[in-house]
Amino acid sequence: MKNEDVESLLNRIQIPEPENIIQHSDLKIPLLSYKKSSKAGLWLLPVPLTVAVIVVLKTVFGLQSDYIKRVREFFAAIDKNDVLTFLIPIIFVLLPLIVMVMNLLAFCHFQRNKKTKELVVTVKYRIFNIVLFFISFAILLFFLTPDNLSFR
Repeated sequence: MKNEDVESLLNRIQIPEPENIIQHSDLKIPLLSYKKSSKAGLWLLPVPLTVAVIVVLKTVFGLQSDYIKRVREFFAAIDKNDVLTFLIPIIFVLLPLIVMVMNLLAFCHFQRNKKTKELVVTVKYRIFNIVLFFISFAILLFFLTPDNLSFR
């Protein structure tokens, strides 16, 4: 390109004017990053999910293996210990609950309208966060049903 062509091209460009910029009255910001909350969910859910799958394989399908027996004995030993007993509710209730809240805050956007006194909730389509939310919810339901937290 020649210098004259570049100059004529630059002269034809419209310069933005600050008065014409549209101001948005609302700003929708997620409370948590969806990528960070999904990564945290992947770190917090493996133990409860593994135990839930093992319990289902053992009780529903009647599957017996050495691995299932060792996991059951490990958690039964923790359940019998007075000091370590508090770990079971933390692992199987608190961790999925934390993952649920983190992922819910990642794909929901909240906006308060002061004039009409309304709370507007927008759900963004973040498939991985939604899947982690429902997996955590299923784990919570599974372990909060009677007799699923007893490993004896």
